[in-house]
Amino acid sequence: MVSVRAKEALLDLVLRTLTGCAADSTDRPGLRRSISVNGFRHTARALLLRHWLHSHENERDAVLLCPALEGRFTLAIAAADGGVGREILESGTWEPHVVAFYRNVIRPGMTVVDVGANVGFHTLHAATLVGPQRRVIAVEPDARNAALIRLSLRLAQEPLPVEVIEAALSDRAGELVLTDLGNAANSGARFTHEDLSVLEQLVHGPSPRFERVQALRWDEAHPDVHPDLVKIDVEGFEARVVRGMSRTIERDRPVVVSELAPGNLREIGRVEPAEYLSWFRERDYGLAVIADDGSTQPTSAEAALQTLGGRHHVDVVFTPIGSSS
Repeated sequence: MVSVRAKEALLDLVLRTLTGCAADSTDRPGLRRSISVNGFRHTARALLLRHWLHSHENERDAVLLCPALEGRFTLAIAAADGGVGREILESGTWEPHVVAFYRNVIRPGMTVVDVGANVGFHTLHAATLVGPQRRVIAVEPDARNAALIRLSLRLAQEPLPVEVIEAALSDRAGELVLTDLGNAANSGARFTHEDLSVLEQLVHGPSPRFERVQALRWDEAHPDVHPDLVKIDVEGFEARVVRGMSRTIERDRPVVVSELAPGNLREIGRVEPAEYLSWFRERDYGLAVIADDGSTQPTSAEAALQTLGGRHHVDVVFTPIGSSS
C-alpha cells in the first residue's frame, strides 16, 4: 500500500511538472489530511484548481469545463463560482446523496422538472438517466446560470433531452426580484420574492445584486407537461412553487424532491416548515429524508425537522402513498 507521504511526494511532482512550483509548506498538514480522507485524485484536482484560480484571479469571468460524475457529462462552470461551482470543479459531483437517490429512482422514459436548476448539475444527470425519448425541464431565473446550462448542453457528445426555462416559479404570474444577497461568488445563493424590502432585510454580503425576473405559475404556463419527478430547490420559496403547481401535482402525482431549510422557509417564503410539510400530507403524500447514501425511510414531519439538528437544511422526498417509487 502506498503511504500518505509517498502520495504527497507524487503530488509535489505533479504540481511542479504542471505549474513549476511545489505546494506551499503551510498547506502540507491539510494536504495530508485530504489525501487520507478524500484520496489522491480528489486532493490533486482541488490543489491544481486552487493554483489555477490564484494564477488567473484577474480572469474571473472565465468559464471552466468540468467533467462531472466521472465523465458522464461535461458542465460549464464560472471560474468565479466559489460555492456550487467550486465543489463540482474539485470533486466532479454535487450533493452526492441526491445523485445516489436519482440513480435509485429515475428510470428511462420519465419526465423530470428541475426547479431552481442552478448551473444544471442535477438537470444533466437526470437527462442521462431518462433517455433520449423523454425530457428534463430546467427552470432557472438567473440569466448567468441559465447560460451555463445551455453551454453545457452544447458541449454534450450526444443531444440531451433538456429544455431550459429562464424564469422563476411562483403561485402567480408576473415578476419577482432575484438577488444574491451579497453572495455573488456562490451560484447557489439566489433568492426570489415579490417584495424588494423583504430581501433587503436579509442582505449578508457586500454589493448585493437585485434584478427583476419573469415569474410563471406552472399550472398555467405548462399544463400539458406530466412530470414523474419534480425537484425543487429555491431557497425558501418552495411553498409558493408547489402552490403554483398544485393542479399538476394532484393530477400526475409525481415524486417531489425538495430542500427543507426552515430558516429560508420562514424568512423568504413566510411559511412555517410544518405547514409546508402538511401541504403534501393533506394530498396523501408520504415523507422521507434522503440519507447520505441516497436511501430513504418514511418519517413524520416532526422527526424530519428533528433530523436537521444544527444543519441549515436537509433534502426530503414526498412520495404518493401507494406508489412503488
